[in-house]
Amino acid sequence: MISDNAAPEPDSAGETETGPDALGLSALLSSRVCHDLINPVGAIGSGLDVLDDPEMDESMRGAALDLIRSGATKALALLSYARLAYGAAGGFGAQISMDDAREALEGLYATLKPDLVWEMAGGMAPKEKVKAILILTNAAADCIPRGGAVTIAGDMDAFKITAAGKRIYLQEDLIKSLRGEARDLTPKFTPTLIAAQMIVEGGGAVDAFADDEKAVIDVRFSASAGG
Repeated sequence: MISDNAAPEPDSAGETETGPDALGLSALLSSRVCHDLINPVGAIGSGLDVLDDPEMDESMRGAALDLIRSGATKALALLSYARLAYGAAGGFGAQISMDDAREALEGLYATLKPDLVWEMAGGMAPKEKVKAILILTNAAADCIPRGGAVTIAGDMDAFKITAAGKRIYLQEDLIKSLRGEARDLTPKFTPTLIAAQMIVEGGGAVDAFADDEKAVIDVRFSASAGG
């Protein structure tokens, strides 16, 4: 007899009745990383192709070098960010340096339209909380596609990420992922689903809302979560 509490059986695509299983989440997250990297790496390849052209003049050479340089800068920023946000990288034990997180986000935002305004303290902090900050601060940039500023302020037990700009766009799929709704999950919103899971498992809660002036992601952790 199968218990009513038994885990749902995954299908061949790594899906259960409620959404992707661990293998499916891993595949979706890998797809997200590849999607982020394909354009800057492709730009590097295109620039190298131009440099290999024997008929290339000096202006073409300069344009090719600029393309390679910008592609390499963005790829490095994305990899440095992904290493902290998605990977096993960290500091001592179960903690990550907030200074490293800030540096990774500043490098990432240098390649995006919005500006980053960081109003958090430095030092070491619980790994799950720092990863949530990294993932949600990145996601907030999509709420102001025409540019503006993303501000993160508060402390490690309660912080708000506010995106303010010319056009506010809070996607329904982002809200669903923050609610933990995993059905029909796409690679784009896999990181925010994982961040929401870490927050809830840490005894906290996350909410998102928007008006004509701003979009806000509000995070509250249990004071004892993560030590």
